[in-house]
Amino acid sequence: MRVFLLLLLVVSTRALSAEEITPTDLVMATHRLEHPETSGTGFLVLRDDPDEADARQLLLVTAAHAFAGMKGETTTLVLREQDADGTWKAKPYKISIREGESPLWTQHPQEDVAVLVLDLPDDVRVDPVPIEIFPTADQWNADPPEPGSLIRCVGYPHAPIFKPNPAAFATTRLGCIADFPLTPIADHPKFLVDFNIFEGDSGGPVYRHDAEGNVKIIGLVHGQHFIDERFKNIYSEGMTRKRLGLAIIENSTVILETIDQIPDSTPAGEAATTSNTPKSKL
Repeated sequence: MRVFLLLLLVVSTRALSAEEITPTDLVMATHRLEHPETSGTGFLVLRDDPDEADARQLLLVTAAHAFAGMKGETTTLVLREQDADGTWKAKPYKISIREGESPLWTQHPQEDVAVLVLDLPDDVRVDPVPIEIFPTADQWNADPPEPGSLIRCVGYPHAPIFKPNPAAFATTRLGCIADFPLTPIADHPKFLVDFNIFEGDSGGPVYRHDAEGNVKIIGLVHGQHFIDERFKNIYSEGMTRKRLGLAIIENSTVILETIDQIPDSTPAGEAATTSNTPKSKL
């Protein structure tokens, strides 16, 4: 049975164990990041607060290049709320991503992963997933995905022009592992999956069911591979870009490493250590 708790120190949310998480829960935890110049996908994660006993900390995980492409101090996190009749509707919410020119997110020093500590009002309901949903390095090495095994991606492809529903729920698409080998995990921070992704998908969670049937987030969307093909006709010449259909995924251990780098003494809203943003194919 799922237990619903009011976590006054962070937000109003559901407290679920990693074993209870379903694909629907992962959709509930995923949100659109909107900005006048770009868009992306982020998902919410809950962990024990490292600074305060018996408190929880809410984290927004996305691709670092998604934040980097959003100019200014704020962006919009599109939350959702449910009316008394059960109808869901979008609820855009401004969040701070910079203080002046200083990023507020923590970024992995080599990979395209960013984590922002959120401090939302108590009356804002969100549905994060627990941090235990990420496979650790030991779990990866013990149970690596097989080539061709099915995975799912949750995101917002072409969000400014494609809105599949008015409540701003993400879409879920199916693909498969295209890479081998994936271990030892320390040598493979990225891997390939076989499906197309689009602008707006950056930062979206990629998940699979592990050997025990549990939903596990095995990475997030970084970019994809293209083929540039030059053509020459009688009256014209140029170059066309085609999608190869192979998405590039940052693995879950990179996400955990980024979370571990959040300074324990940094309250939500203060700047965290960052590094240069890796170039992205999205």
